[in-house]
Amino acid sequence: MKKRSILFFLFFLLAKSFAQKDVVIPNVPMVKTLTTHEIIITGRGNPMNYFQRNQSMTLLKADKLSALPSRSLSEALSYTSGVDVRQRGLNGMQADIGIRGGSFEQTLILVNGFKMVDPQTGHHAMNIPFTINAVDQIEVIKGPGTHIYGQSALAGAVNFVSFLSDRTFVKAQAYGGSFGTTGVNATVSAPIRGWNQKLSMGYDRSNGYWHNSDFENKQVTYEGGKSFKKQYVVAMLAYSDRQFGANGYYSNKFPDQWESTQNAFAGLRYNVNFKKVTWVNRLSARTNRDEFRLKRFDPSFYTNHHFSETYSLESLINGKFLDNWQYHLGIEQRFELLNSSNLGVRNRQYSSAFADLKKSFGSFTASASLLLFKYSDISIKCLPTYQLAYQLNAMNRIFANFSKSNRVPTYTELYYADPSSIGNANLKPEFANSAEIGWFKNGKLYLEANAFYRQTYNMIDWVRDTSSVVPNPNKWQPVNISEVRFYGMEACVRKTFVYDSKFKPNFIDVSYTYIQATHVFDANLESRYAYSNLKHQLIAKFNFQFSTFGNLQVNYRFNQRVSNPAYQLIDVKLISGNVKGFNLFVEGNNILNTNYIEAGFVQMPGRWFKVGLTYSFVKKDQ
Repeated sequence: MKKRSILFFLFFLLAKSFAQKDVVIPNVPMVKTLTTHEIIITGRGNPMNYFQRNQSMTLLKADKLSALPSRSLSEALSYTSGVDVRQRGLNGMQADIGIRGGSFEQTLILVNGFKMVDPQTGHHAMNIPFTINAVDQIEVIKGPGTHIYGQSALAGAVNFVSFLSDRTFVKAQAYGGSFGTTGVNATVSAPIRGWNQKLSMGYDRSNGYWHNSDFENKQVTYEGGKSFKKQYVVAMLAYSDRQFGANGYYSNKFPDQWESTQNAFAGLRYNVNFKKVTWVNRLSARTNRDEFRLKRFDPSFYTNHHFSETYSLESLINGKFLDNWQYHLGIEQRFELLNSSNLGVRNRQYSSAFADLKKSFGSFTASASLLLFKYSDISIKCLPTYQLAYQLNAMNRIFANFSKSNRVPTYTELYYADPSSIGNANLKPEFANSAEIGWFKNGKLYLEANAFYRQTYNMIDWVRDTSSVVPNPNKWQPVNISEVRFYGMEACVRKTFVYDSKFKPNFIDVSYTYIQATHVFDANLESRYAYSNLKHQLIAKFNFQFSTFGNLQVNYRFNQRVSNPAYQLIDVKLISGNVKGFNLFVEGNNILNTNYIEAGFVQMPGRWFKVGLTYSFVKKDQ
């Protein structure tokens, strides 16, 4: 499409779009629907009302997730403004999540508040054991999340949330489509004697859309919880097993790369509510097995085996004192271990303590946070955060914030070695100073706009010398870039149509993100990440209701990276009306048959389709 057509399309959507934050799509079965005024962002355990936030966040609820033409959580995130999802192949088999120009290593991934930290590499952070059908909401923190989640959320954080219910229900789904892609998943809630529990299972596979891009994915998750007067206990067990052809994942020299990962997780949360204080404890263990081959059918040529372990304990208290003063205090202890045929036997400890103080002065809200942390091989560091907000009226709020954040190198960045890459044991941690100012208007017309700035110093990036030889024979190596500055803006407008009609639009949602990066870089070096961030990102979603026949959602994405040509994607999903708990759906992805690459050297699939059936049953209250 020519630039004139793109601008016309953007102008048309913006001119026609108005907004409201929440949309409940008719005929999509739901077990629980949250209202806009419920407390939904939990952080370390200090609950926050979404519309009283002091920084940019995006909330994706289950009804919106079910309307997207996506079979994985990473695919669903790709429709979120400011989030750069760089997938390698179908169904998010491996996906890197960047926020506002940050790399995937600078984004913290969580499940129900438990951190999915992997000391080997951030490439495994999205090995989420949930199926998309089991997730009730996704919380996206844009900008540093130090005051909410602690160290490692340098550029942002994503928290995948699954709620327990006191009702019995079943949600199941089966689908098939292009490239021999098939999948089934089911989520069952079965409370027994006050013990609320949920079991989720999923299986997906595909023959692949180009050479060596087949995959198989299995996952199962159990959650259970019970209240005991003023106490509440929640347990979580999860396991996932993925095997996939990795053509172009890390190098274009070896088209027969192959990888297999097995991820196991166990978590326990224990809350105690006192008169004015809530005590929250989280204990978790996460393991990840990774086998990587440069030649799939010749393991003896080059094979890596990695086994990482992460054990974490968090303990914190939340309370109030005097008049409108709130405080949050806590500590965290984490042990990270690795046994690798390539990276060696490694271990390190992470210790931190934090304090957060918040005060309301009429329409003003101010907060200050301080995080002290130490790794066993890094001295004590201090990360402060300051936030200020003013409630203009019941519908309008403005905010500003400043935060210091950081990330330590992974073991892959420090010690990895293969025919295409070599680590750097002298790497230093990277730090960032970030600032943001924003405004949003809630109600039938939802509008949001913000501007942000991030100064990253000692930023870690993989580089190599340029070469006239194709493919480039020089090795990649991570280095600390002295300073990189990111600045940009985001704007969002949403309109929900609530009038009575059998045929009507349900909502229109348009968002735009602009990011600019400035840095000093050697022109004789190639970079993996410094020149790969999104510069322009436009996302538009339109949902239309066809009476009782169902609804259609059309999704448009325009992406342009700093050093790559712009590309456009149109995806659609048609969902039938509910017939005795059954819904038929049809999805079409990349309708324009666009030729594009998101990450590595992986050519993304052209036009492809899926058709499936969902079933939902909720037991009526006695």
